[in-house]
Amino acid sequence: MTFFRQIALLLPSAFLLGVLLFLLTHGRGDPGFGTLPFFEPFAGPAAASSTPEIRFLAQAGFFFLPAYALGLLFVLAVTVAENGLFGRREAHPRSAYRRAFAGLFSVLFLLASGTLVLWGDRIAGRTAPGAAIAPLLVAMAPFAAGAAALLPAAALAAPLAALLKAGEA
Repeated sequence: MTFFRQIALLLPSAFLLGVLLFLLTHGRGDPGFGTLPFFEPFAGPAAASSTPEIRFLAQAGFFFLPAYALGLLFVLAVTVAENGLFGRREAHPRSAYRRAFAGLFSVLFLLASGTLVLWGDRIAGRTAPGAAIAPLLVAMAPFAAGAAALLPAAALAAPLAALLKAGEA
């Protein structure tokens, strides 16, 4: 359960990192800053009059926030079910592996999120040039980054935990 809580805490940071990377790598005239057809009636006339950067952030947030809310509800449901079935957990000291995994996963998660945004944008530019799918790409990249960072973090945490344990002795 700790793993899901860690992802839930990192998702907003990874989303904002993806937005920042997109804004830094694209000019104001880029098609990714266009208004999505369904977004203009939803946001009203303010969508057309806002700057491209604000409009992009609003459109990406439109896709990210519901998915993030579902993720938080999932974590809450699992936590409540776990506490209901097994009762409250006793506080245990964190193992060296758990500490190593937490630090590595955070770094790899943010790196994977940024990489997925840049890689996905490049693929989308070649596959569908001019399509305004960048807000969806930026919103969903953090969720895919969680899966992409899991195995490398787990594999690298074991040797790092051994080094941490050796350093404590």
